[in-house]
Amino acid sequence: MATALRLQALTWRKRTAGLERIDALLAARRGFIAVFWHGKYLPLFALLRGRVPGARIFTSRSFRGAVIAEVSRRFGYRAVAIPARGGTASLALMREALAGAPAGAIAVDGPLGPYHAVKRGAIELASELGLALLPVAVAARRKRIATARWDRMEFPRLFSRVHLAAGEPIAVPPGLDEAGVERWSARVHDALEALDARLAAATDA
Repeated sequence: MATALRLQALTWRKRTAGLERIDALLAARRGFIAVFWHGKYLPLFALLRGRVPGARIFTSRSFRGAVIAEVSRRFGYRAVAIPARGGTASLALMREALAGAPAGAIAVDGPLGPYHAVKRGAIELASELGLALLPVAVAARRKRIATARWDRMEFPRLFSRVHLAAGEPIAVPPGLDEAGVERWSARVHDALEALDARLAAATDA
């Protein structure tokens, strides 16, 4: 899969925006978690290849998760498998993996959905560890959409125009209560939806 993805990405007409935010966070040695929708993750491997070596990619403990872990390894990232419904155990594994890492990456509505519903894990980790959340989105003018999947997985077609963007980092405050987690989850949701809409408009222009 990794080889096919790499070759297909060579045909894409790529445009990027906001990637200097990734570079600035790395230069400042400020840890961050890239957050994105589950249905958008596959092209990100190729589009961000080599940008953040050693970043931790979180996958589920499943056959599909094992495939994604291998793809992660081939693109220079470190995959960390966690239980799909692990709760506090999953958060503990993620905390440990992020300690000393340059960055992490989480599909905030994954691995089981619902579609575009932000799970609390990324918010809690950012709050506890003092990590910024960096919204990331990708859009393609011509793409395949797996409508039978819960995440409506998107994959750019050959020679498609593909836009990648990183939004403004989101600084989640420490010590969030339940209402705070919900409030910041809504903020991450809105940031990703706005970034998606902006990229979709630019791609179709």
